[in-house]
Amino acid sequence: MGKAFAMKRSRKQMKRKKRGGMNGDSMMRASYILGGGIVVAVLGIIAISVVTGRGGSATVQAAGGIDYAVDRLEVWEGEDVPPADAFLNEKYRELVGEARYVVAPQELSGDQDVAILLQLADGSIRTENAVLSVQEPVLHMELGSEVTPAELLGRGFEDAEISLDLSGITEIGSYPVTVTSGGREKEFTLVVQDTVAPVVNFKDNLTFYLNQKLTVADFVKSCDDLSPVDYHFSEQPSTMTEGIKDISLIATDAAGNSTTIDLEYLVEGDGEPPVISGVKDMQTIAGIPVYYMRGVKAIDGGSLETKVTVAEPEGFSIRKAGTYEITYTSEDQVGNVAEVTAKLTVLPSIDDVAKLGTEDVYRIGDAIVEGLKETVGSKDQKKLARAIYDYVQGHMFYADNKDIIDWKHAAVVAIYNGYGDCRNYYAFSRLLLSCAEIENMTVEKEKTNEWENAHYWNLIKINGAWYHFDTTPRFDVSDFFMWTDAQMDNYSSWNNNCFNRDKSLYPATPN
Repeated sequence: MGKAFAMKRSRKQMKRKKRGGMNGDSMMRASYILGGGIVVAVLGIIAISVVTGRGGSATVQAAGGIDYAVDRLEVWEGEDVPPADAFLNEKYRELVGEARYVVAPQELSGDQDVAILLQLADGSIRTENAVLSVQEPVLHMELGSEVTPAELLGRGFEDAEISLDLSGITEIGSYPVTVTSGGREKEFTLVVQDTVAPVVNFKDNLTFYLNQKLTVADFVKSCDDLSPVDYHFSEQPSTMTEGIKDISLIATDAAGNSTTIDLEYLVEGDGEPPVISGVKDMQTIAGIPVYYMRGVKAIDGGSLETKVTVAEPEGFSIRKAGTYEITYTSEDQVGNVAEVTAKLTVLPSIDDVAKLGTEDVYRIGDAIVEGLKETVGSKDQKKLARAIYDYVQGHMFYADNKDIIDWKHAAVVAIYNGYGDCRNYYAFSRLLLSCAEIENMTVEKEKTNEWENAHYWNLIKINGAWYHFDTTPRFDVSDFFMWTDAQMDNYSSWNNNCFNRDKSLYPATPN
């Protein structure tokens, strides 16, 4: 460039010599040219100063606020010094032609300030300042989070694989792992931590009664956390007076993360005890248990049903005749207690069966059915009907019984004696089916001759259809559970019309 400039000046001097010197116009034009050159030179110096950062701030940004390089690049201890273009912002990488360190780092340790010299695609030059941060080979992962190896390791590790299944980690702790990336392996320590405080969800209605004993369970609906959570109040919640109260609940998980939630709750209510209804005096025969809870319930506050407990007196025995006091107790959430008593008369023998009222007989049936429900449940009526059928056949055997009263007392006689004829089998079955709320009706054999034996059995309605239900055993067939009309008629035709009946009186069964 210097040579070109010298050659140009020599030609001008030669022209001047030929012309014999410069006139006034020539001198003026020369002055303008010289002045313009000085201005251009000054502007160039200013431009170079801005581009290289000299005389300005430490971090220089491109026009329009563009950062061509990231402010910080993290690398792992033991790695090679990354190339300068590793600092390039991926968004603007195509605008950079070349990147190099102004002074390349000699070793990797701690945090180092570096300057990156960039030659942009348009030919301009600029520098960017950044920090090269050297990290220990320790990865930190939040327990329960869904994270990829690349997300844990950062830039440059998009293809990384970790020797441990991250999704299978369920406990806090440190795990040695091997990271494979770019064909190289490196040993890391994976620290699985829980730094998230519990998220507590509270019940919608925090309204309580006067003098109610409150626990955490009265407030907390659920909690979102990966480990067991311990709760405690800032002080014991008070329900001694009515009104809006304030309380703080502290929830701390197994990792020590804690959160404090300020709550408001309302205390109101008059503290009245529940009202127990349906309690009546009862009778039974010695040795036959009764169900105390038939028709009994307790209501608190006009609509809330509360639990009722029943207590027998000390020295009570169902096998010992006498009159006993049965106590019914119900306690509401506040602690108010209601108590009602009833007399239970235990009659000495089956000869007193006629003294039992209808409710007394049903309580005897209820005692048996409630036991069956505990075994087979109460939702499936077919299963419950089958259990009743088996119970009746398993708790009595066939014997003639000429002591005829009504069906309820015939059922109690069957329960007490453990034997009876078809009337007892039918009555026993009817009692239990009625107590189980299985719709049933009585079927009576239609005799064609006076000398024929009478016979009784049941029809039951299961899932909307009627079926025969005869618990009386026979020599050749002992199971007539849910038989159809066709089955009953076929058997009857071969056995002296034992199931002959006026079909117009009874609903038809399925075919």
